Amino acid sequence: MPATSELMYSPFSKAVFDDPYPVYRRLRNEAPVYRDPEQRWWVLSRFEDVTSALRDWETYSSKLGPAPENPDDDGRKYSVISMDPPRHDRIRGVLKGFFTPRAVAAMEGALQATVDRHLGRLEAGTTVDAMEAFAFPVPTDVIGDLLGVPHADREQLRVWWEAFLTRNEGEVAMPPAAIEANRKISTYIGELIEQRRATPGDDLISIVLQATFHDPEVNADRALTPHEVLMFCNLLSAAGSETTQKLISNGLVAMHDHPDQWQRIVNDPSLIPTAVNEALRYDTPSHWVARTLTRRVRLHGVTMEAGDWVLLLLGSANRDERRYEDPDRFVLDRPRGTDVYFGWGIHICLGQWLARREAQMVFEHIARRFPRYTIGSHERTLTATVRGYTRVEMTLQ
Repeated sequence: MPATSELMYSPFSKAVFDDPYPVYRRLRNEAPVYRDPEQRWWVLSRFEDVTSALRDWETYSSKLGPAPENPDDDGRKYSVISMDPPRHDRIRGVLKGFFTPRAVAAMEGALQATVDRHLGRLEAGTTVDAMEAFAFPVPTDVIGDLLGVPHADREQLRVWWEAFLTRNEGEVAMPPAAIEANRKISTYIGELIEQRRATPGDDLISIVLQATFHDPEVNADRALTPHEVLMFCNLLSAAGSETTQKLISNGLVAMHDHPDQWQRIVNDPSLIPTAVNEALRYDTPSHWVARTLTRRVRLHGVTMEAGDWVLLLLGSANRDERRYEDPDRFVLDRPRGTDVYFGWGIHICLGQWLARREAQMVFEHIARRFPRYTIGSHERTLTATVRGYTRVEMTLQ
């Protein structure tokens, strides 16, 4: 038998990004605590290890941010996803109630109108790029409406976010185009904030500007600082669209590749919420997050030191055969418990219920009008942390 190739993992490898699951399986089986060859970070890949780390924020700190190629300083760049309690809880609490299942249910009419506007113009017998036709514009319009972004500016903002997340093969450092895109995003969102400061509305930016919370550091109620407002709104504009775009495209491809499961959905649309959960597990949009250790940790016979970066592979945890039976198949009837496709613990995705509902509505429309759709060529662009398609050829039938 030929010797097994050396186990190599990098989140900035295009080959791994395109098909990470064989490498993830080897990591789980051969090196559950994997050391980057250049000593830059550790990697945890098993479900139990990832969930334990996500829960233990006191050991696995978020203060340096979710991505080692662009470290943060207690939320200066990434807002609440780069904070630990108690500051995290106070800032996140400003909008926590806005994204509950009840709050999302109240948006039902507006969400349906957005989905119908983009998918209603599609015609059977045609072939479209699903990303351009609806997977990009539906989430972009939903978060654009919530933030009050003018329609004419939304596509440009989406393009900037895609450029901000795009990485070069094998390079850890952010490329110049990503840095420039980040500057343009902050400038644009900053101008929107100033407009709302002068003329408040009922959008999320206005709500964030007007919100107050008790800050024990000054023992008084206070509003967010201008920088906190900017970073929070930057985060909302990205997280509200990027993950959902990837969920929709990944789910469409996965269901096409499992026609028996798709036919069950077509026959019984009540299965669609379950299908969204399985799409999130099967091909997770957010593949990894980073944490830094506040103390020495010994795991699986390996010692990680305080101050070390640790990558938590959500995409691998969701395919762990120790947690899921036959994990490499898309199966609707899986028993549900703890799943880490939206993270877990204090940093679980604030907008998860909104993302789920958008995807459900898109899949409902496809199942009703184009139950025999087929997928042709599809492409990904190497990005940081999130993984999905930038082009999906879809024939509607």
